[in-house]
Amino acid sequence: MNDVPETGDDGPGLRVHPSLIYMASMLVGTGLEKLHPLPMPFGLPGTATGAVLLGIAGAIAAWSLLQYHRANTDVRTDTPDDALITSGPYRFTRNPLYIVLTLTQVTAAFWLDSLWLLVLTPVSVIVITGYAIAREERYLEQRFGQEYLDYKQRVRRWL
Repeated sequence: MNDVPETGDDGPGLRVHPSLIYMASMLVGTGLEKLHPLPMPFGLPGTATGAVLLGIAGAIAAWSLLQYHRANTDVRTDTPDDALITSGPYRFTRNPLYIVLTLTQVTAAFWLDSLWLLVLTPVSVIVITGYAIAREERYLEQRFGQEYLDYKQRVRRWL
């Protein structure tokens, strides 16, 4: 039995926006940090590392959103996809915008000197993979058929 619900023509059927999953994880991490602070180990440089990661995330986000604009399709997860995007960062990963959200959480961990936020990042990735990516992949298979299956075989889900 497949635990991914059927999708419709209106999109993959995500009721909770994926960014809210990362936000919830960061709020939990921030709360845990207040209850029991866990500073980053080994004196890892917070501001410099965070700035570099945020710069990378911003560049990936801009590059990804440009592909949506060029394909004349909506980036929102609650609308149908008019095109299968396989250019730009989508040549290297099927989920560059989820990589952006992941890098954002890691950036927050460095800037806030919070090991809790860093430790909860894999939890965010696991939840987003099971909740959003599984539904999106099923939707894209239904919407684009063999074209998506070929793309899925060529390009990794994450990195």
